[in-house]
Amino acid sequence: MTEANKNRSGIIRRLVLFVMMAMILSFTVVIPAEAESSGEIVKTSAVPNPGTELWREVRQRGGPVVGVTQVSGVDAGTLVNVSGENWRQFRVEQIIPYSGYLLGLTLLLLIVFRLIRGEVKIESGRSGHKIFRFSLNQRTIHWVVASLFVILGLTGIIQLLGRTLLIPVMGNSAFSGIASFGKLLHDYLGPVFAIALIFMLVSFIKGNFYKLKDINWFLNGGGMLGKHASAGRYNAGEKSWFWLAMLGGAVIIVSGLILDFPIFDQSRDTMEFYLVIHGIASIAVLAAAFGHIYMGTVAMEGALESMTTGYCDANWAKEHHDEWYEEVKDSVDVSSDVKTNNNEASINSNAQPGIGA
Repeated sequence: MTEANKNRSGIIRRLVLFVMMAMILSFTVVIPAEAESSGEIVKTSAVPNPGTELWREVRQRGGPVVGVTQVSGVDAGTLVNVSGENWRQFRVEQIIPYSGYLLGLTLLLLIVFRLIRGEVKIESGRSGHKIFRFSLNQRTIHWVVASLFVILGLTGIIQLLGRTLLIPVMGNSAFSGIASFGKLLHDYLGPVFAIALIFMLVSFIKGNFYKLKDINWFLNGGGMLGKHASAGRYNAGEKSWFWLAMLGGAVIIVSGLILDFPIFDQSRDTMEFYLVIHGIASIAVLAAAFGHIYMGTVAMEGALESMTTGYCDANWAKEHHDEWYEEVKDSVDVSSDVKTNNNEASINSNAQPGIGA
């Protein structure tokens, strides 16, 4: 074989070898790709990449990593708090939309109830005689708590739902000013609300304990289903609102104080947890408050005046709180025809002022 033929043969062998190696490499790339697309798990030996491993540690992909630092403070040794993103997604994707759904559904149900039931009138008409129901101290603490609750509720809704509801209407700049002022009010009035709620608990707890006969009130739908539901000074619905406001308010206050004073070494995880608790409890109590406000103002004739003047009409008491009426009627001359300058007799029963929300 000539030298030229040897060279030509060597080139051909090298070319064939190159093609075979190329085919083998192509199979090693294509087969795993096809297996991955078909859902099969393929284990390959990865070449360690120092940059990838460093970033994995920074992001704490393998779990929380606490470093060493000369900076003092909670979580100072944590470079990246990955739980914050989880909390943000839960707040944006769960708390905010479902809070809006709950409040919107509550308002819708109240509107439907109003259209179906209308105003609950005093069936026998006003008697022209008044029975003492709430003392001045009780009315004062009630309206202080109610005012604080409304302010905190509105400012809280702005913080929670404002970006979704208000920014499209008023723009970023206007919303920024309102939200900043609202947060200031919310932070400073929260501790005041806590003190006021304690006064309400002390002033209104008497008479708000459940009794076995309250079950009948629930079974009769509070008298809304056509059958009369007997009640004492406070019916089972009022008692339920009272305890929801007190217990739910306690959760709101405790979680709010933890958020309001982040100086007691709370970790980020602790703050995130109580932000969730604070939001859920606040929305639940606020939704229930819609019903309480509606029933105590425009839903029922004669209901609001007992918390504004301290007196209720005798016929209203007889129809809605008949058992309490039986307790106080002996000390009230409801059959007399005494008239005042307003053609109405205001008669104090001299009974112990009741406790109610």
